[in-house]
Amino acid sequence: MNLFKKRCEYCRIKIEKDKEVKRDVKLPGYIGTHPKSFCSEEHAKRYEQESEEHTKTQRKSGGRCC
Repeated sequence: MNLFKKRCEYCRIKIEKDKEVKRDVKLPGYIGTHPKSFCSEEHAKRYEQESEEHTKTQRKSGGRCC
């Protein structure tokens, strides 16, 4: 059944059960790391890079709304 297949956090494509790559990644706005599933190592690296860039831009602007 295709309802419960995991999706890649980067590209949102359904992942085959044996081909998933699990990584603990830092999410912007949360403390610590959280396990996420990806379809390839390349997408896992890109996701980590984009989340790091996102947190850096928030720090430069102060990260506050007021």
